Amino acid sequence: MTAAKQNIGEFTLQIVRTDRRPPSDALRIAVLGVFGELGSLMSEVKKEVREGPSYVSFRDTLIEESGDLLWYFGALALSLDRPLSDLFSAAVGQIFTEQSSFEEVEATLPQIEKLIGDPWLHAGDTAGNLAAHVAKHGHDAQLFDLAGMALRASLAAFHSAEISLSAAIGHNISKSLSRFPVSRKPLVLYDERPAPCGGTIPEDERIPRFLPFEFNEVEVRDKKYVVQKVFTIKIGDPLTDNIADQDDYRFHDVFHMAYAAILGWSPVLRALLKVKRKSYPVLDENQDGARAILIEEGISTLVFNHAKPHFFAGASGVDYRLLSTIKEFVRGYEVSDQPLWAWERAILRGYDVFRQLATERRGRVTMDLSRRDITFESLTDR
Repeated sequence: MTAAKQNIGEFTLQIVRTDRRPPSDALRIAVLGVFGELGSLMSEVKKEVREGPSYVSFRDTLIEESGDLLWYFGALALSLDRPLSDLFSAAVGQIFTEQSSFEEVEATLPQIEKLIGDPWLHAGDTAGNLAAHVAKHGHDAQLFDLAGMALRASLAAFHSAEISLSAAIGHNISKSLSRFPVSRKPLVLYDERPAPCGGTIPEDERIPRFLPFEFNEVEVRDKKYVVQKVFTIKIGDPLTDNIADQDDYRFHDVFHMAYAAILGWSPVLRALLKVKRKSYPVLDENQDGARAILIEEGISTLVFNHAKPHFFAGASGVDYRLLSTIKEFVRGYEVSDQPLWAWERAILRGYDVFRQLATERRGRVTMDLSRRDITFESLTDR
């Protein structure tokens, strides 16, 4: 369903499906979300005024943050046991139903903008009143009216910035489906997709579907290295942490294995295993070449620095901003079509195995593209 066809009720269903708020704290989180997202939007407006044309991502960021703000208004309506359509009706003074489209809501916005001064400052003021009221009184009869006032001011601010409600809602829904899909079905492996001009990738240029790697930490002249083997053959150079404060980054090739197994993508492993797609120069140069390798190594370093010191131990998810940054890194490459949930799984599974390697200092890590997973096997008793 396209963004233009979304109505209020359908957006509410998406909010319900992706709502992860604990019931005991749902109202507080919704109000914090409204306040926080409005603050983010105001910060974006400030940056655009300050930086002007150099802030090239302004429009895209504004649309994303606006969709997130509307999600939290929907979550707030749920906490107040009222349909989101009632909140929109209270905001603009017209009757909407769950079947009303966002184009219908948008048509009313020029009228409400005339009623207030600076729209962004007014929106911030109303969100502050909402948060202050909840802090003092909790859930009472006045809360719905305050929520309607905050939504009204936010809609006026959207209109002043020429933000399309349909675009904001559409972006939020797309993002939600990428992060929290209805079905988590992996994409077809890149090696199994049609090659340029309708050809197929030769078997000896594909990432192996099943491959065991052995990681062993060795010490030479008081310096620790990690040596990797596939069967009995060493691959790559012995790795150190390459940093003054040792942090076990020398085991980081396990992340490339996770990307290969779960996403079907790893220019780094293609180079190590000599399975670049040489038969198709457009793939060899643009997807498997040096720039793609640097991007993958950059992602590994970025995530690693974010993950320290706990390395996602006990985590059930990855911060959305980190996932969004990764998507920006890979824009223009084949892996850009991977949904957020697949990146999240690749990161978490990679760090599950990394923590085991960091504890035992050696082990066998098996990459299985058929199962789209990697597994760890202890070698300490061998």
